[in-house]
Amino acid sequence: MLSLSKHLFWCVCEALPLCGSGLRRDPQGDRLGAPNKTVAAGFSLRWERAPIKGAATGDAVLSGALRKWVVCAVCLLMALVSIGRADRIDDLIQQIGSTNDEERAEAVEKLTQVGGARVEKQFRQMLESKNPEQRQMAVVGLLPVSDADEDLERVRSRLKDEDPTVRWSASLALGQSGRTEAIPWLQEAAKSDESDTVKEAATDAVAKLELSIHWVRTLPEALKQARELNKPVLAYCYSRGSEYCQKMEEGLFTDRAVLDEAEKFVCARVNVVAGADEARKFDVRGAPTILLLDGAGNEMARVTGLVDKTTLLAKLSEGRRSKLTFLQARRLALKDPANVQANWKVAETYLEEAREDLAEQPLRNVIEHDGENRYGYTDNAMFALGFVLGKRGRYAQAVYCLTHLIERWPGFKDKDKALYCLGLDQLALGQKEPGRAALEELVREFPGSAMVKPAQQALDKLGSKP
Repeated sequence: MLSLSKHLFWCVCEALPLCGSGLRRDPQGDRLGAPNKTVAAGFSLRWERAPIKGAATGDAVLSGALRKWVVCAVCLLMALVSIGRADRIDDLIQQIGSTNDEERAEAVEKLTQVGGARVEKQFRQMLESKNPEQRQMAVVGLLPVSDADEDLERVRSRLKDEDPTVRWSASLALGQSGRTEAIPWLQEAAKSDESDTVKEAATDAVAKLELSIHWVRTLPEALKQARELNKPVLAYCYSRGSEYCQKMEEGLFTDRAVLDEAEKFVCARVNVVAGADEARKFDVRGAPTILLLDGAGNEMARVTGLVDKTTLLAKLSEGRRSKLTFLQARRLALKDPANVQANWKVAETYLEEAREDLAEQPLRNVIEHDGENRYGYTDNAMFALGFVLGKRGRYAQAVYCLTHLIERWPGFKDKDKALYCLGLDQLALGQKEPGRAALEELVREFPGSAMVKPAQQALDKLGSKP
């Protein structure tokens, strides 16, 4: 069934580009949560086929019969996926009753990855079981699939469970939940529980929570506190089961420098599924995404995808010091194309969100009105524009832009990436020798660059000089 679903899905995906939808397979990862491989300013270096100029789109291409087929295929796909998911949950629930400890643990782990209302209900029922093994599995599984305060209280109540193994598991689960309101409950358990093992687990859980970001429960509550405390808001938009969100939470969010910077914000978690309305309001297109807002909810900056520590700290610092929100910058840029700083902020935001089509005009405004690079944005804007043009299939314009950049600023900090893009654009135009020369210069001058490997692969495909 799953293989049929996948086959049907890709049949639909292959049909949709015929109508100009632009939907393509993306081996980089989930639509929600896959971080882009970046070259600068957070925009993707994945090259896609540009739309054919003059090609018909939408209803002009799709016949009524084909359109009906696509709709039916999508509906059938959704039905198959739903049935497959239900069957999988049934199998995992049955596996929980196994007499094998490893099989039971595996079933609980997989159920937390599946999530959903039915899984939450299953864990709640298990939490009330007379079987301590069922209760133990439930406290481990419930909080990873539910943010509800009622479920937090359910797990809290198991700190008083008659079985020490259940109390120990509840301590671990609360410590891993990131819910700092659990600290006093765990402190009490560490002090008064009759089991030394439970005391130790509760003590460790307290230490872990004290070294984590203090999350306000909802974004509206965070905005209210931000106005009262005169602080900006850090809204972490996440998706349960996302590999990238998990890496961010277990990595960056436990780093001491990040924790110190986060204390200067009111921090809130936004589940992009459960809080879909809030995610749509801020045009969140993937997870993880970090929104930096003022007390009125205006966006000052954002961090999209899984980034490194240096990038995150720089963005947090920028968001905390910024006096110009994105909306303000966009209004100023529309009113005055010569406002270089406003146009750069708008372009940079669009680039980070992979909305390159919207970034082109503000990038051109920066280049046109600051040819001397007095503000320090023009070289970056020229590189970004060259990248955007190349990605959209306008190779001749991209070559002109990138060539001018390298000639004007030979010491440009991302020259290796500029050479790589230039070489690919020239090859796309059939300019084999100039493209080869650009890639060879990259390999020669920047042997430690991440661009060397793909550049060398392109050179290998070109073969030796005639």
